[in-house]
Amino acid sequence: MPDDAFGRMALDFHRDDLTERPRYRRDDGDVTEAHLAGYFEPRSAWHPIEERLFPAVTGRVLDAGCGVGRHTLPLQERGHSVLSVDRSPGAVAVARERGVTHPVIGDLRQPPGDGFETVVALGKQLGLGSSLAALRTTLTELAAVTQPGGRLVADMDTLDRADPETDAAHRTQPGVAYRTFRVEYDGLAGPWTDLLLVTPSGFRDAVSETPWTVDALVGTETDGSMYGVRLSLPEQ
Repeated sequence: MPDDAFGRMALDFHRDDLTERPRYRRDDGDVTEAHLAGYFEPRSAWHPIEERLFPAVTGRVLDAGCGVGRHTLPLQERGHSVLSVDRSPGAVAVARERGVTHPVIGDLRQPPGDGFETVVALGKQLGLGSSLAALRTTLTELAAVTQPGGRLVADMDTLDRADPETDAAHRTQPGVAYRTFRVEYDGLAGPWTDLLLVTPSGFRDAVSETPWTVDALVGTETDGSMYGVRLSLPEQ
């Protein structure tokens, strides 16, 4: 099994005990420094798209791919009951130390529990995978644990920018690609992770084959490749 390099670096950063600078390695060999502070940033430092999506969150929440609790903690402060799921044991341990009430280790595509009113999948969590088929599977699985009339908020990336990461992406069809990377830290190498890049129109097409409906696509003129999405399920 791959190492939990992300979890170890998150734990060491949280405890002010980093042994070296963590790295992201792309599958083309390019290596960049991991900027850890972003995983811990408070709501005051959130991206405008996250702020614009936040008011749509209601009721009991599934934080899918919670990391160290960057979104869970403000949701708890606002009074939400939140189940926080992440595949990294180390990240879940940090989330617990930071005050996340219900953090669990698990796959966001097979989350424990059901009957959630809102799914929060910020941090590009919906894009885990290398194809639109993977995206549709993730959305369908999340719909199965969300109550009728429920909603989902997430952010995505598109190919529409001139950027070294985009240039290195594997293009699979017009408007759709993915990039592959892993975390390396203190002799550990995490799993290779595919992250989908899809245009907003391609995202709409993928959603149309799932139980969800696109209510809104959210962006600003300065957001570059990033855009937000707000989805809903039909009422019973």
